[in-house]
Amino acid sequence: MILKNHLKLGIAISCFVLGDQAWAQTQEADDAGLVFEPCVLTLPGTPISGPAECGELMVAENPADPEGRQISLNIARVPASGRNAEPDPVFLFAGGPGQAATEAWLIVAGAFRKVNENRDIILIDQRGTGKSNPLKCPEIELEEALSTDWEAIEEFTRECLQGVDGDPRFYTTTIGMQDYDIVREALGYQEINLWGASYGTRAAQVYMRMFPDRVRTAVLDSVVPQELPLGIDHAIMLDKAVFRVLENCDNDQDCDSQFPNTSQKLRNLVARLESTPVETTIDHPSTGEPLTLTFDRDALAGSLRFLMYSPSSQALLPLLITEAADDNDFGRLASQMIISTSGISDMIAMGMEMSVTCAEDFPFFPHDDSSAGLLMGNTMVEATRSKCGVWPQGDVPDGFHDPVESDKPVLLLSGELDPVTPPEYADQVAEHLPNSLHVVAPGQGHSVTGQGCLADIVADFISSANLDGLETECINQLSTTPYFMSLTGPKP
Repeated sequence: MILKNHLKLGIAISCFVLGDQAWAQTQEADDAGLVFEPCVLTLPGTPISGPAECGELMVAENPADPEGRQISLNIARVPASGRNAEPDPVFLFAGGPGQAATEAWLIVAGAFRKVNENRDIILIDQRGTGKSNPLKCPEIELEEALSTDWEAIEEFTRECLQGVDGDPRFYTTTIGMQDYDIVREALGYQEINLWGASYGTRAAQVYMRMFPDRVRTAVLDSVVPQELPLGIDHAIMLDKAVFRVLENCDNDQDCDSQFPNTSQKLRNLVARLESTPVETTIDHPSTGEPLTLTFDRDALAGSLRFLMYSPSSQALLPLLITEAADDNDFGRLASQMIISTSGISDMIAMGMEMSVTCAEDFPFFPHDDSSAGLLMGNTMVEATRSKCGVWPQGDVPDGFHDPVESDKPVLLLSGELDPVTPPEYADQVAEHLPNSLHVVAPGQGHSVTGQGCLADIVADFISSANLDGLETECINQLSTTPYFMSLTGPKP
């Protein structure tokens, strides 16, 4: 998922001037029944907005029944800011699963200024997300969101299933990518450039396999191997990333002096909360009202997981862990957990997420529990089992989880300290992409296109469609964010 931590990239979208080619493509789109009009994109839960051109296209909910129920795909185009747009736009594949491309764009737009100078950006809310017949679940109360009551999760899933407007079996990645190509054809583009982050890298790989002749280049940021069922490694990867950050603190003179033995303190904290959860009262980050909740190991893991997405929040870990371990103060960790939980519910269409996960991943979940002793334990796996025992499962093509092979130029990006999609995932994918290059951003977390000079690297790659001679040495200027010695920031 592309998280709100990246809002610092900034949103600056230029006034648009349609070149002759872009105007011709608009006319072709009109002929296909796709009409664009000026619009403003918004990001739920924030004041962020940006201009674009929006339209919609009707497609069959069940592709095998083209005369049956039709659903509307929400599509936006951010035209090239220069007068002459290149004929091959960038299609954005959002994360999640369940995030809308028209919303994800507003988070990463700042990283695409250079790309957008001479290329259109095409944003398709994948079916089930955003305004493309969203499969949204009812608003969930905080207590329910934090619950590990599997029966309650099953009941919530049943309520969601009864309330969605659509057949969840037809909201898988494969069908979503068929929609993407229908839009490409309607817009008259012969070749396109792909950019995807997190789950969006799975979607982009599926598109590459289904429509290889339509792909000019691909950028896969925070890469998900096609062979990997989403979710089964999250607990393992979180532990690796968290303890690496804390061990770096233990080996840093200033950090270790201020926050000694943070790695061991966290291990002790996990054991203590597992046996004796703590009641803590905080001011709700959104409402300001007092909120009392039980802070247990699962709550701790949830807090740490989302702090790990960004290097700036990773720098807070030693301080917050020491505060909890030494002072028995869990307030800031609890606040972080609530902020993260609330943000996800705003940004993710949970019904679409379950349609993807239950069809494509859940059948491959292991039956044994190998998560003993890990921060997250088996919470995510058990929650998925509870949901997928209720949610209908669509068909997945044979070979869906086979590695995607392509000779197209592909740039793979990873954050060194990504807690969800670590660099070894991209290495695994690169084995089947002979014309690829993997760039690892030092000290960075999840979704890195906007970090340091990576936006320029991406722009140069898309412009040239060539990995030879691509200048990447500038990433060595990136590093971990200095640890916060206090809430005011790092040591001066």
